[in-house]
Amino acid sequence: MGGSRNKMKYKIVVEGPALTRSGYGEHTRLVLRALRAREDVLDIYLHPLNWGTTSWFLEDEEETQWMNGLITKLRSLPDEEKKFDLHVRVGIPNEFNRLAPFSVMVTAGIETTKVDPKWIEKSHEMNKIIVPSEFAKWGFENTKYQFEIEDKGTVTSKTIGCGAPVEVVHYPVSNLDKDENFELELETDTNYLIVAQWAVRKNLENTIRWFIEEFKNDEVGLVIKTNMAKNSFMDRTATFNKMEHFLSQKEFQGRKCKIYFVHGDMTRQELNSLYTHQKIKGIISATHGEGYGLLIFEAACNGLPVVAPGWSGHLDFLYAPVKAKNGKIKKKATFARVDYVLAPVQKEAVWKDIIHEGSMWCYPNKVDFKRKIRALHTNHGMYLSWAKKLQKHILENFSKEIIHQRMLESIVPDTILNKPDYIYVSDMFSGQYNGGAELSLQAIIDSTPSRKVGAMNAQFINSALVKEHKDAKWIFGNFTQLPEGILQSLYENDVEYSFIEFDYKFCKHRNPLLYETVEGGPCDYKNSDSGKRIKEFIDNAKSVFLMSEKQREIYLESLDVDPDKLKVLSSMFDNEFFTVIEELRQKTKGSRSNTWVVLGSNSWVKGAQESEEWCKENNLDYEVLWGLEPVEFLKKLAVSKGVCFKPSGLDTCPRFVIEAKLLGCKMELNENVQHSDEEWFNKDYDGMIEYL
Repeated sequence: MGGSRNKMKYKIVVEGPALTRSGYGEHTRLVLRALRAREDVLDIYLHPLNWGTTSWFLEDEEETQWMNGLITKLRSLPDEEKKFDLHVRVGIPNEFNRLAPFSVMVTAGIETTKVDPKWIEKSHEMNKIIVPSEFAKWGFENTKYQFEIEDKGTVTSKTIGCGAPVEVVHYPVSNLDKDENFELELETDTNYLIVAQWAVRKNLENTIRWFIEEFKNDEVGLVIKTNMAKNSFMDRTATFNKMEHFLSQKEFQGRKCKIYFVHGDMTRQELNSLYTHQKIKGIISATHGEGYGLLIFEAACNGLPVVAPGWSGHLDFLYAPVKAKNGKIKKKATFARVDYVLAPVQKEAVWKDIIHEGSMWCYPNKVDFKRKIRALHTNHGMYLSWAKKLQKHILENFSKEIIHQRMLESIVPDTILNKPDYIYVSDMFSGQYNGGAELSLQAIIDSTPSRKVGAMNAQFINSALVKEHKDAKWIFGNFTQLPEGILQSLYENDVEYSFIEFDYKFCKHRNPLLYETVEGGPCDYKNSDSGKRIKEFIDNAKSVFLMSEKQREIYLESLDVDPDKLKVLSSMFDNEFFTVIEELRQKTKGSRSNTWVVLGSNSWVKGAQESEEWCKENNLDYEVLWGLEPVEFLKKLAVSKGVCFKPSGLDTCPRFVIEAKLLGCKMELNENVQHSDEEWFNKDYDGMIEYL
């Protein structure tokens, strides 16, 4: 029952507001979706954070269940096992705290000309920073501050810049499906759209004001999808009242243009329907700055013309390659680009440790903004053709497949992502279930002659995965949950694989004695479906490892298989196990009790009831052990007089019997303990250690 930490996968913890309806919530889900593609080498944990007062994300039921599983896994992890190989923090850098040897900060950056000093300071604790735009990258790489540095009692002033490499990974195109039942009643045939939170940075009031000034005498509408903080009823009331108050100003009286107010949670399909509504002709923004501009991006993905300032993160996707008259391809603005000036951020926008006082962002030119929205209105056909070219460019270059792969490669070092040399397949692994088979398999995994090792639960294997990794060496443990057709896929792709057999998979009950008990007689395994299946599996395997000589004899009696292919391995242990055994032997000398141990189990095969009855018949004190962690189980064995183990079914090489004998326990076994007569098991302590 002894074992070591599961080393077949790299443990990665992601911190971020994954369950919130926010920009950073979407960013966190992007990270998780990218990592999910390589769960064969990554053991993912999620620490969900809040993000302000934003609403909760509950849109994708399957994905939400998967994320909840990652959260539960982290919460159930003992503190001593919360040691991670990789760490990703999604959010703002001043909140970063390193949790692993390799730690990555994923952030939208800042919408101004320089990042905060705290961000520069924190960047020196990071291995890498990932941002969604070249603008956000520029902000980190072009910011420097004077810091007072103390070294051996001497304080000097140094100019310090960003302390980690910065890489750009954009957002991907989301699902573009529409909601067939979506309805939005608009009195005006021509309308423009704003989707923005009511905050200083979004410059919403000026956007509305300039629109009304330009279209005051036109039968044109402005649809405003906004909120103050979240999409609650209280927020709706507060936002609506603020809008009413704003529009009641004298300057807006007597206007012909219509204002439509939209509030509340909308599904991805509903948003797509909003962007493609036949009466909505474009999306407009007078933002002071964007780290990326996700809502503008979503509109552009749907082919909606865009009016926006020619500054900050949205430029990464609003330029598309166009062939010039000389035949050369160059990037061209495929949106109505608004002129601007850079000036210090407003006092009310300064935010401690985030938006630094003295940094600048853009102030869109009022006259040019009005000129561009008028141009969109009068020359809509041209801007629509631009939007369609841009849409095509985005769909081809910002697909989920492309962006997820970039994010994955940016977060996870190449040494981990390279295709594995060895792939282990099992129904469960150590850490998921600490059974004898799982712990033995883990010892084998730990001794693999390569660091490029992958491991997958049998139920998640598919034919595409087999084909992709057909050049790797595959090792199968227990695989009862392997989907139909996977074995055939192994044969068709000529995969080199080995099989470690812990029981009797040619038997539908995985134990011949259990079969006879349940079915009332022996089975002709050579002609049974399960027998034929396992024979073919063995025939195509490079090698097959069994647990005991008696198990090998039964295999040869039951199936016509090549005897040279069947090798006896026995249970396996790692070096840490032998260290623990030796330490316990030394610590417990002379402190052995008169108590015998019975292995507790609900399995008929393990014979717990028969073992208890033997102890009672012989008037022995005994203790039934089950559910203990491996090391705690070994500690119990180390001070016990003996073990009684009388399995009802064939037990090929019960691990705990070997552990008990190494710890000096007396043995009371029956003939179903299949390794008990083997020479190595009947040697003294040193002889057993040498063999194992």
